[in-house]
Amino acid sequence: MKTLNFIFAFIAVVTLSSCNFDISLGQVDGNGNVVTEERSVADFTKVKGAAGIDVYLTEGTENKVTVEADENLMELIETEVEGGKLRIRAIQNIGRAKAKKVHVTYVNLSSIEASSGADVIGNSVIKSETLNLDTSSGADLELEILASEVFAETSSGSDMKISGKATSLRAKASSGSDLDARELLVATCNADASSGADIKVNVKDRLTAEASSGGDVHYYGDPAAVTNKGSRSGGVHKM
Repeated sequence: MKTLNFIFAFIAVVTLSSCNFDISLGQVDGNGNVVTEERSVADFTKVKGAAGIDVYLTEGTENKVTVEADENLMELIETEVEGGKLRIRAIQNIGRAKAKKVHVTYVNLSSIEASSGADVIGNSVIKSETLNLDTSSGADLELEILASEVFAETSSGSDMKISGKATSLRAKASSGSDLDARELLVATCNADASSGADIKVNVKDRLTAEASSGGDVHYYGDPAAVTNKGSRSGGVHKM
C-alpha cells in the first residue's frame, strides 16, 4: 500500500509539473502594472516595516503614506497605525513584483524597526532626542541620524547601517547580524556582540565592549577609556 501511495504521489507531481502548474501556496506575483495610492493615516512617531516591503522615510510637515506597487498587490500591502506606530507589511506572501514600495512622510520619529526581509531606508536625516532602532529576520535598515541617545539592536541575520552624530550609543547584535555604525560619530558607546554577530562603532570618549560566542566588536577613533569584556570566543578590535 505504501508503494502504491508513493506511485500515485509521484504521478501527481509529474502531471502538475508538465502542465506548468504553479504550486506556490499563498504566493501572489505582481502583474507588472505599477500604480501609486495615497493613504490617510493617523499620527505616528514610530514606524515598522515587515514582510519584504521596501520603506522610504522622508521628513515633512505632515504624516502621510504613499504606496507604489503592482496594481494587483495594492490590497495586500497593509499600512495601519496602532498605538502611534505605523505598521507596514504584506498580508500575503508576495512573489515577483515590479514594485512593492511604501513612501512614508513623517514629522517626528522616535522608533524605527525592520523585520522579515523588509528594507527601510531614510531619505532624510532622522532627528530625535532618543531614537530606538531594531532589525531582525534578514531585514535591512539604512539611516543618517542626529540624536542624543541611540539604542540599536540587530538579530537573526539582519543588517543595520547608521551614520551621522549622537551623544551616546547602546549597540547590541546577535545571531549573525551586522550593525555598522562606523560613520556614526558618538561620544560614548556600550557595544555587545554575540552568536557570530558583528558591530562596528566610531567612538570619541568612552567605550565599553563585550563580545562572546563568535561575536566581534570593531571600534574606530581613539576613545580615552576602553573597557574590553571580550571572551575567548569573541573579540574586541581597535581599527
